[in-house]
Amino acid sequence: MKDATYEALQKKTLDSLTRVDRTLWMMEYCSPYGLDALLAAGKTSLLGAVSFLQKEIRFPHLVPDPTHGGFACSTFNAKTPGGDHILARNFDFKDAPCTVVWTHPENGYRSMAVADNTFFAYGIKHLLLEKRKTPKRVMAAPYASMDGVNEMGLACAVLEIKAKPTKQQTGKTPIMTMVAIRAILDKCATVSEAVALLRRYDMRDLLGVNYHYHIADASGKSVLVEYVNNEMYVIEQTTDGAPQALTNFFLTPGGDNKREMGRERFNNISCALEKTGGVMTEAEAMRVLSDNKVSYHHEWMPHMVYTLWSNVFNLADRSMILCAGMDYTKTYRFRLDAPCKAELLPAAEDTAK
Repeated sequence: MKDATYEALQKKTLDSLTRVDRTLWMMEYCSPYGLDALLAAGKTSLLGAVSFLQKEIRFPHLVPDPTHGGFACSTFNAKTPGGDHILARNFDFKDAPCTVVWTHPENGYRSMAVADNTFFAYGIKHLLLEKRKTPKRVMAAPYASMDGVNEMGLACAVLEIKAKPTKQQTGKTPIMTMVAIRAILDKCATVSEAVALLRRYDMRDLLGVNYHYHIADASGKSVLVEYVNNEMYVIEQTTDGAPQALTNFFLTPGGDNKREMGRERFNNISCALEKTGGVMTEAEAMRVLSDNKVSYHHEWMPHMVYTLWSNVFNLADRSMILCAGMDYTKTYRFRLDAPCKAELLPAAEDTAK
């Protein structure tokens, strides 16, 4: 791609960045972001990936912010009374805005994901500087996405476990946590394809902790993927379409849960799913997320950990409702087919979806 073309697409991307609310932004990503080349290269560090992308596609100069924030996070899947399958998630990290990002790669599926601005250093202070030129570091958003849904109705989310990071070394091409999320959204149409993709790579976790994944698709299929002692394990549903929940400890036997978190949240969510038979509206799912939000002091860093966003993906119509910054009085709906459009739902709305 010629420099002028890339710069024009980059400008279009940056110009699309729009503030929705106090800690909520949205952006349509129009530029190439080099996923295929990055997957083939098998980079195993944030700086290595950024340096590679700068060389391969003239990616902007970026300084990733890998600060340990103190994850928590919760996920569960369910079915609406109308028969749509949903994936619900709380993303818990150090206080920061989030950005809804639409991507449409040439060699992949369109997707809508939510990025944590911490990972490209576009934090709270920038909310006070709206007239300032948008920094090019927001171009890292595709690789700072923590959950999302694609045009095939496949959704995924990543959660942290305070355990030894996965460092597989079986001779396969390595893949980093955040690249894996992007690859699942761009390359996979079903849960089975997502599991197969992860099996093709050696997982390398970032930031000195372990990660596991909740993946679901429009058919109702859901799996939890964990790595125990550098071995990949897939936790299947008990029956087709059955709900699953995930927080911050291993469900796989043999996992190191000495520093587990989220057992109470897991039990609360499991009880809610059992009580409803795994059937609930999107708004009811959001209330379960609200009931299990977090707010606590980081164990050794001088900041708080909050629920940065709560969202519910509808895998049938490829939409999402989202509450940012623990403000559950404001629920926004976003749609994959309507980039950079946010619909504020009426406060009393309890959607039947």
